[in-house]
Amino acid sequence: MKIRTHKYAELAYPLVNDIKGASVESKYRTLALTFPSMIMQSGLAQAIGFLMAKNKEEHQALLEHIAKILNYVDNGRGNPSALHQAILSSSVTKYQLLSREALDASAWLKRYTQALLEKQS
Repeated sequence: MKIRTHKYAELAYPLVNDIKGASVESKYRTLALTFPSMIMQSGLAQAIGFLMAKNKEEHQALLEHIAKILNYVDNGRGNPSALHQAILSSSVTKYQLLSREALDASAWLKRYTQALLEKQS
C-alpha cells in the first residue's frame, strides 16, 4: 500500500518532466518554486484563485498539475474547475485536508522542478 506522498511523487515526476524544454519552462519553474509558500501565506482558495485569474500558460499548467495530482481529473487531464469548486464548497475540516494535500502536491512539483528544470541565468 502506497502512502499519499509516494503517490504524489509518482504523479508529479512526469508532469514536471514534460515541461522540460517547453516555452514556459523558466516561468513555470519560478511559479512552482514559490507556490507552496503562496498556499501557506494566502490560503489554498486564494492561491488557486490567483492561478485561475492569471490565465497564462505557466499558471494554467501548474493549476492542471495540482488538480491532476489531487485526482480532480477530466479526460486524463487535471480539472482546475472541479478542484476550485471542491475548495469553495468544502467544510472547514475538508478545506484543511485539501490545503494539506495541495501543499504536499505542490512540494513534490517544487522538488522535481528544482531537479529537472534548468535555472535561467
